Amino acid sequence: MKKEYTTKSFGRSAVALAVMGMIAKLIGALYRVPLTNIVGAEGMGLYQMVFPLYTVLLAFCGSGMSGAVSRVVAKYTALGNDGAAKRSIKIAIVPLLVMSVVCTAGMALLRNVISGVQGNTDAGVAYLALCPSLLFAGGINVLRGYFQGKCHMFPSGISQLIEQIIKLVLGLYLSRLLMPYGVKYAVAGALIGVSASELTALLYLVIRYAVVGKRRVSISRVPALATEISEELSVAPPVADKTILKELFSFALSVTLGALVLPITQMIDSVLVINLLMHGGAGRESATAMFGLFVGPVGTLINMPTVVVLSVAIAFLPTITRAVEKGEDAAEPTRSAAKWIMLFVIPITAVFLVFPQHVCNVLYRKGLTAEQLALASQLLRVQAMSVFYVGVLQLSTAVLQGYNKAHKPVINLLIGACFKVGLTPFTVRAFGITGAAFATTLCYAVAATLSMRSAAKKLPIGADIKNAFIKPLIFTALGGLAFWGIAVALQNTAMPYLWQMIIAATAFVVVYSLGILFTGAINIKSEVTHLFKFRRKKQQDL
Repeated sequence: MKKEYTTKSFGRSAVALAVMGMIAKLIGALYRVPLTNIVGAEGMGLYQMVFPLYTVLLAFCGSGMSGAVSRVVAKYTALGNDGAAKRSIKIAIVPLLVMSVVCTAGMALLRNVISGVQGNTDAGVAYLALCPSLLFAGGINVLRGYFQGKCHMFPSGISQLIEQIIKLVLGLYLSRLLMPYGVKYAVAGALIGVSASELTALLYLVIRYAVVGKRRVSISRVPALATEISEELSVAPPVADKTILKELFSFALSVTLGALVLPITQMIDSVLVINLLMHGGAGRESATAMFGLFVGPVGTLINMPTVVVLSVAIAFLPTITRAVEKGEDAAEPTRSAAKWIMLFVIPITAVFLVFPQHVCNVLYRKGLTAEQLALASQLLRVQAMSVFYVGVLQLSTAVLQGYNKAHKPVINLLIGACFKVGLTPFTVRAFGITGAAFATTLCYAVAATLSMRSAAKKLPIGADIKNAFIKPLIFTALGGLAFWGIAVALQNTAMPYLWQMIIAATAFVVVYSLGILFTGAINIKSEVTHLFKFRRKKQQDL
């Protein structure tokens, strides 16, 4: 019984963080919908021009350090060496602080040069507004990693929620306030909100660390890891700073490299696509607006479901890892992860593929022209399959990481990115901005195929075909028919278009959800019962 509890408790901690992270990232994705309606397509083009480089610099400022600190802190806490666990914070933060200052200064000084190379110097103001957030990134990642290593997930999750709420409220307020002065200043206002949100999140984590630091976190907070390691080591030897530094950066390196692939690809896009469109005859504002549709409204819609998929993969990763480390069968948690991911990505992919115009009209009709809405719908249809491929990619990545092969997905994603960069000049010249969307879909298709092939060599995944594929496809089709039927029936009524779509979408969700539940694809009763048993047991142990 004890063994079962410790395994489940560690997994539930990951779920708690995944759920809060998912909510935070969904807020961040949804934030771009009203922002699009404020600044329009050109504004979103400027907004998205700065983020690829920003994300690259963010990776150097410690985006991979959170997991590294978490792993090191968990290890030394389990060994009873709280001193080494706390020292990991100081050891990690110093080089990250130096890197943050260098990256901030570099982006501030070179902002006009960079924006000029990208094809629109108006983005220089946006770069300047975003610079301060790089100063806070290292501290945020290190402190989140510390709390996660202590199996104390709520500070990390709450900091993410605070970050997104501040960005949403302050960013939208400032962008609307500054819009009369011009699009570039409205975009800068939104990015000032991003910098302010990072500062607020860091302050919260520092205060929380100061409070938690007054009381020693018991080793029982990480019972599973403590039991495993204490069986091998009964006395914790003294640990040198050099050893901790090596452990931190050796783990963070592969994660950082993986985090760099897509941002670098997007940065190349921000230079390549706009200039290719301008070379093809589009004006600067028009090219920026088309790029803005591609990476802004459409990119936001593609990213929303991928956030959920990533959270599911994170939640299942500890279970898969523990099974591998103990020499147990990891097929069962992998099949469960595959089922949950497919149950989500199949209907979303179908909706984007079949009803893109309805989705874009509901969300963006206030901020985009009819011509821009039509183009956004076309781009969304072309990229719809990306949602499915990202689901496959995240599933195979979780398996490979569980087998300590984290470098494999990075290599495969890099190969996919090379395909994208190599094809983009040809596809954009042939099909305009739609060609860029096609190249992006191909990138994910190549990476997902290669990663799934690598994962299958380690573990016969053996997904539940009936519950993970057949049932979702059937009830997606039935839900789509319900959506289409209600949309047609309400089309000529006096009911506002928004309410027509809400009713039709509700019908889709109800038909799909009831079909999945009543045919036993998932067992909600079992999941809820298991959750409450865990909570009662945790309260008793604590």
